[in-house]
Order: sequence, then C-alpha cells, then structure tokens
Amino acid sequence: MLVCPCRLMCFRPSPDCKPHPEEGSGEPIPRPVQLARTVWSMPLFNGLGDDVMQRLMADSQILNRKRGSLLFDAGSPADGFFIVLSGQVKLFALLPDGRESVIEVIRPTQSFGEAAMLSGQNFPINAEIIEDATLVRVGRNAFLSALRSDHAAAYRMLAGLCAWHLRLAGEARMLKRQPAWQRVAGYLITLTEAGSGAATVRVPFTREVLASRIGIRRESLSRVLRQLRRLGVTSKGQHHIHFADVAALRTACATGVAELN
Repeated sequence: MLVCPCRLMCFRPSPDCKPHPEEGSGEPIPRPVQLARTVWSMPLFNGLGDDVMQRLMADSQILNRKRGSLLFDAGSPADGFFIVLSGQVKLFALLPDGRESVIEVIRPTQSFGEAAMLSGQNFPINAEIIEDATLVRVGRNAFLSALRSDHAAAYRMLAGLCAWHLRLAGEARMLKRQPAWQRVAGYLITLTEAGSGAATVRVPFTREVLASRIGIRRESLSRVLRQLRRLGVTSKGQHHIHFADVAALRTACATGVAELN
C-alpha cells in the first residue's frame, strides 16, 4: 500500500505517494493509514469502498481536546459528527433543577452526533471531554455530498446504522431487566480486556457520572459497590477498581447469579 503524506486519512493512495512497510515487518505504520483503518473498521462504514470513504472524509479534522472542555452544547448547529480515537466523551442533558443526566459515555472507535447532523437540526444535548481525547470531526457538507452521489453507499450505511441501533436497543432492554449490581459489574468489567486472574481498571470519570450512566442514584452506587465486595470487587480511591477474579466476575455478570446478601 502507498501513503499520501498530505492526507489526514489514507483510504485510496496516490501513485505519487511513497510505499509504507508491509504488515508484520515490525516497521511503524504511517499515521494516515492507522487513522483510516480505525475509522474504516467501525460498523457505520461496513462494506464501503476506499473511494467512497475518501469522499466521505474529505472535510474531516483531527481534534485534540483536554479533559473538562465542552465539545458542543445543546442548541449548537449540528454541522458534523464525531469519532473518538482516544479518550472519552460524556453526552448529557441538563435537568430543570440544574443536575446532569448522563445519556452516554462515548469510548474509542465509537461515533456520535450522526442523527442530529443528518436531520439538519441542532445538537439536542451537550458533549464534554471527560478524559483527554483525540477525535475526528466529520464535516456535514462533504459527507452528505458523497452520499447524494452514491445511493448504493448511502443504503449500505443506512443498513449498518439500523443494525447497530437495533443491537443497542436490544442491549438497553436487557439492561433494564438486570438488577443494579449486575449493571454496575457489567459496565466495570468492560474496562478490562483480561479474561482471568486479578486486574485493576481506571474509571475515567466521577462516581456521579458512573451512577447516571448506569441509571441509578449516587447513593445506590455506593451500596452496590459494597455488595460487589463479595465478588472480589474493591475500590482503590475514586477512580480505580480492583477485580480479584475477572473470570468469576464475568460469569456472574453473564448468568446474573451471585450471592450478595
């Protein structure tokens, strides 16, 4: 494959670009190719060709944002959507009493804001960086222009979005039927890739955000974390959680069977 140094993401190399090392050679892969592979692997772009991807991303930017910064607020024009490459983003609404209601915490290789952009409306919620983040901002004009000129690509993307949202809706229905301990433990276990043994993970946001994300009150979260000690889950400060046995916790989460009394 060839790499074009003047492109943000390299989906379709130019003959004038210099070659990059083959996979498995041990040489670093150039950043434009890394970014393209990361974006291309997302369900949103499943089945799309390199020429379509290059046109969809023609008006993209790389953004680096610090923790605590506001990416956009409710009512801002939705003139693009975002893909998280690293870090985490909190999507939230403000309640009438001033409290935050966390809608979702967006993690790497997830996107957000597509629906508002495609509808041509403003963003209905707020987005705040909760862990130093690198994002791709995909501009609306080039993206929609590419879809208008290629109906087959638009259909494939719509099919991918529908499949993705159906899966998320199914997960949401399942979560509503789970007890609080299972929801909390299930979310925490996603923070580690370990399959067995002990592990310690970092929760990159406050307990208030975690409780809101799970759909329980802050005081309920404290009670659940005390219950989870029986499953070997212990808190280490405000942001670290230790699992004594990852495999046992995964089994408890999957089966919903645990003795917590």
